[in-house]
This record gives sequence, C-alpha cells and structure tokens, in this order.
Amino acid sequence: MPSTARRAAGAALPFIAAFGAAVLTVAGAVAPAEAAPAGPVPVLQLFEAVPELPASAEAAATWVDKRGTLLHPGLLQLREAMAAHRQHVARIEQAVALQGHQQGQVMVESLQQGMADVGIDMQRLQSDPAYAQQVQDRIRRMTPAEQMALAQRMNQPLNQDRRFVNQAQALAEDAPHFRAAAEAGEAYAQAQPERFARQRALWAEAEAAVERVRTKKLEPGLPKPRMEWDNPGCDRACQGAWDAYAARLLPLLIARDSEILQIRRTALQRHRAQLAADIKAADRHLLATSYGAGSRSSVNQQRIVGYDAAAIAEIQTLIERTAEAARNAAVTVHCGKQAVLVPMAVCS
Repeated sequence: MPSTARRAAGAALPFIAAFGAAVLTVAGAVAPAEAAPAGPVPVLQLFEAVPELPASAEAAATWVDKRGTLLHPGLLQLREAMAAHRQHVARIEQAVALQGHQQGQVMVESLQQGMADVGIDMQRLQSDPAYAQQVQDRIRRMTPAEQMALAQRMNQPLNQDRRFVNQAQALAEDAPHFRAAAEAGEAYAQAQPERFARQRALWAEAEAAVERVRTKKLEPGLPKPRMEWDNPGCDRACQGAWDAYAARLLPLLIARDSEILQIRRTALQRHRAQLAADIKAADRHLLATSYGAGSRSSVNQQRIVGYDAAAIAEIQTLIERTAEAARNAAVTVHCGKQAVLVPMAVCS
C-alpha cells in the first residue's frame, strides 16, 4: 500500500472503529480449547521426584560417568516426564492460538460485512486516501444519534455470528475454578521477583561457604614433589614420591568434595522448602482446570498456562542444580590419582 493511502487508512479506520468499540475491544477472542488428552505427570509429582543429592562424592560418582554424562535413572526419567508435560501444555497453547486466529478471521469478515451494510468499502478505505477522507468527513457530519445507529449496524453481523466468542463476557462468566486458577497464576507471576531474590541470597550464601572450604589448606603429611610428574626428567624415584603424595592427598580432595556437596545438598533442601507450598497450590489449580483446557476465556487460559510454565521452570532449576552439584562432586573420584598427578589435565 502506498504511504499516503496507509496514512489515510490509519486515520480513518480508528475514527470508524470508535463507533464499533464492541468489535475492537474483543480482538483477543477465542473459542474454548478442546479437551486435552489424558494429562501429564502433575507438577507436584514432578517436584517430589527431584532426587535428594547423595551424601558423599563417591556416591555422586555413580550419578554421572567420567565425561559428566548423567546416568541417574530417576533424573533421566524425570527429564522425560518434564518434556512430556511441556508437550501436553504446548498442545493446549497451540489450540488456543489456532482458535484465536480463527476468531480474528471471523471478526475481519464481520467487520467487512458490517461496513458494507452501512455503505463503506473496507478494501477501498485501506487503499484510497481520498475515499478514506470522505468516509471520515461523512461520520463527522452525523449527529451523535446517527453515529450510534451506524455503530450498531456495523456491529450487527459480529453480534449475530454464532462463531464469535465475546472475551469480555467469557472472562466474566468463566467457571469459578478457572477464574481462581488464573488469579493464582497472576499472583504467582507477580511474586516471582521476590522468589528469585530469596533464591539468589540462598545460593550466594551457599557458594560463599563452598569457597571457604576450597581455600582451606590441605595437609597430606608429605611434601609435594618439586618436579612435576609429567616432566621428562621425573625418574622412578620422582614418580614414587608422586605416588606416595597422591595416596595421601587424594582422600583429602575427595573429602573436601564431599563437604562441598553437603553444603549444596543443604542449600537444595532449603530451596525445595521455599517452593513446596507454592508448588502444591499450583498443582491443585492446574489439575482442577486441566491446565486451562475448557476455559472459555483466553485471558484465563493464558494465565493458567503461564502458571504451569512458571512452576515447571522452578522444578527445572532444581533438577539442573541437583545434576550440576553431583557432576562437580564426582570429578575427583572419577579422575582418581590423575587429579593429583596432572591436576590441570582432562581426566580420561
């Protein structure tokens, strides 16, 4: 469209739409989503399935292989359940989006018919600036009563179209459990900055404690050999000294890793405790509404789906922190003596 026509249409259409407010204020209308298939694993069950970190670095080494690849059956199953949960809710979102698109088409068709009924060519209005100005001038010359009658006649096709769902009405008339879930979801979203601040403080405290443990000097009771183990000049005697040194230092390194793991284990327990009540509340609302499926209100559906996404994100954070803590604790155990002999090398 030429820029002049675009400017003219941009000026005329809002002017006309002022008298068809009922058309434009429901632009987010959607029909209720079809009932979703059997639901996924509920968020509370996912939350409770996050395993407790092991108590020692040796136990953590059974969770991952030498490359850090996750082996823990519970965590692997949980990852699959999380993915299935997201896919289920995504199908609800896709159905809502599709119906929203269909409702938009209904509104365009109805508006076009309504404008034709009052003698306005919608396509010409968008492409002919002179015509757009004529229509605007015509409406300005009308009395308030005439303008009201024009608006009512323009809206008539939409109001009579049984395919159309008025979202303002749908929001007001949605079932109480949908409204309650949507309100809880909105409140949960609003409380997110405060939750994140608590979590940051918790983990900053934990990592500060980890750093204090890391800075403690380990005392193997033997001096560290002066020549590096991988130096070509390190003879059998040198290598023997390294073996003796490693035999003393390695248990201390693993014990330190276990101590660090315990700090993170405690932090994860506190993190879970902070979330428990909120996840239980979310689970009640999400199960009661089948994750928003069946609600006639697109606003409520979006809030409920967002509620689920926020709860799942919290669980995902717990999973990632749990896996990472186990992975870090297992490194020295998997490396064994090599962690002492060549500490900067990649263990194999």
